[in-house]
Amino acid sequence: MDLLERIFHYKKEFYSLALEYFHNINSQEHENIDYDEIIPKSISLLVDYDFIPTPCIEIKLKLYKDEKKNGNYFLYVNDNKEFIDEFLII
Repeated sequence: MDLLERIFHYKKEFYSLALEYFHNINSQEHENIDYDEIIPKSISLLVDYDFIPTPCIEIKLKLYKDEKKNGNYFLYVNDNKEFIDEFLII
């Protein structure tokens, strides 16, 4: 099974991994995030990117407050699901 097939096959695990990392980010940063719902959005394979090592997998979660999008959370992991980098965009 190639990487794209594995991403599709294990997409629920990738979203769970992103949620786990999100809930374990710096508590001070976490307190400033105003959200009441997290929605899995997308999983992408990045092969050439300026600011993170590639190839890697980008997992995007959308953060909602009162049914309105309040921000995005991105987790970047390698083929072995090891953490590379994370970004929170509000």
